[in-house]
Amino acid sequence: MKIFLVGMMGSGKSTLAKMISKVLSIPYLDMDEEIEARENKTIKEIFEKNGESYFRDLESSLLKSLVKQPDSVVVATGGGIVLRPDNRELLKKETTIYLKVSPQELKKRVSTDNRPLLSNNIDNIFTIYDERINLYELFESVDITYLNEWEAVAIILQKVDYKKNLCIDSSFQKIHIEAGSLKNIPKNAIVFTSEKVDSLYGEFFTNKKLVFPNGEEVKDIVYVTKAWEYLLENNVTRKDLLCGVGGGTITDFTGFVGSTYKRGMNFIFYPTTLLGQIDAAIGGKNGIDFKKYKNVIGTINLPNEVIIDPITTLSLDDIRFREGLIEGFKISLISGGEFYTFFKDHLYDLLNRNLDTLTWFIKRSVEEKLRIVQQDFKDTGLRSYLNLGHSLGHAFEAVTGIAHGLSVGWGLYQELMYSQNKNHIDDRTLYDIISILDVLLPSSIKNIKVEKNALMNYLSNDKKMEGSNIIKLPLLKEPGEVIIKEIDYHELVNTLF
Repeated sequence: MKIFLVGMMGSGKSTLAKMISKVLSIPYLDMDEEIEARENKTIKEIFEKNGESYFRDLESSLLKSLVKQPDSVVVATGGGIVLRPDNRELLKKETTIYLKVSPQELKKRVSTDNRPLLSNNIDNIFTIYDERINLYELFESVDITYLNEWEAVAIILQKVDYKKNLCIDSSFQKIHIEAGSLKNIPKNAIVFTSEKVDSLYGEFFTNKKLVFPNGEEVKDIVYVTKAWEYLLENNVTRKDLLCGVGGGTITDFTGFVGSTYKRGMNFIFYPTTLLGQIDAAIGGKNGIDFKKYKNVIGTINLPNEVIIDPITTLSLDDIRFREGLIEGFKISLISGGEFYTFFKDHLYDLLNRNLDTLTWFIKRSVEEKLRIVQQDFKDTGLRSYLNLGHSLGHAFEAVTGIAHGLSVGWGLYQELMYSQNKNHIDDRTLYDIISILDVLLPSSIKNIKVEKNALMNYLSNDKKMEGSNIIKLPLLKEPGEVIIKEIDYHELVNTLF
């Protein structure tokens, strides 16, 4: 695979090419840097001593050699690569992406250092932009003016021909992993999505869409009512298809609406967050919140299908991405064996968002959750293993408002401490697990202290309590071995705090 990034100076070609290189595990080359190394001169010196035409000859020669080579590479081209017709013809035959940035934004980003065409006048950026814009727009365009770097990487990779399809072998729930699948949402479907997801991927959705607020806010009966009204007003039948495209809040919400509208209609999930892909969209639990209590109203009903596009996880900010890793780490602790070993060995590949590693991680997380859920669909026994870290994590989330995945990490840490206090886990095993959790969970979260009464108040109303003071708490003895203990929640909280 070869990917060529074109665009104005300051559009981020070099930065994004390096990131894509790491994500795809293919080499990176910056054409300006390569020319400087070969000539042992800066771009500015080449222009001053040899002239622009000489530089353009070097640029064209290098491009020809890159196109001819058989190996994969992601290339940050020079801003003027599109000026020569021969270069444009070569680039049209390759995967070439134009990184579009407004000239006003470019002016903020660039300096005149080593920019001979700016001639120490930053306002020349507007003239150069006007001269080249029609040439850049001959190529597939991605407007990254208002995107952060990871969002830009995700959108770029949606435009290239990256293929990665993995089947999940399960007779229980239909799930498959397909890179770029967000581009193939059925044209006749109704789409429920969030403002953020729509801003990034809305070009792939049909006009029949309803856009909701970001985050947990959507899981409210007010928005459920709006969704029901929309479906009724548009004469949607049970046989029509409803697609939930977004993170876990959107898939939870879509599943609840799809399960209750006309007593159940066809619905599928396109989870776009890592946490959604390995947790919320898997297993059939759909729900909304009520009076600060998470998922206290809901259904257990499987979607027709779950379609996972791992590329979408690249667009997440660091917190949201870590949420998914923490959830996957929890699942690896329950699974043990090769999955736990894989997580330990590839922790930093995952943090760096290497797409091959990430895709395998998603597959194993989904398979392991399915293994548990299909044995206990109605959540009466084995499925409670998946609550590892969640009892205290949900309470912490309700009290602090901190993101779900990070709250589960906090809960997991506290429950490990309780397990050690009760001699359920040995010190060496605990050390190995905590050393990984310390990398995943910011210390600012782990060290937050909460008021005991606030935790107890939440735990007393937790849907898992079933009207008593006893909570069934999954505790880890070692990776691959979870035990369920019935514990008075007062004793749990008093032991820890």
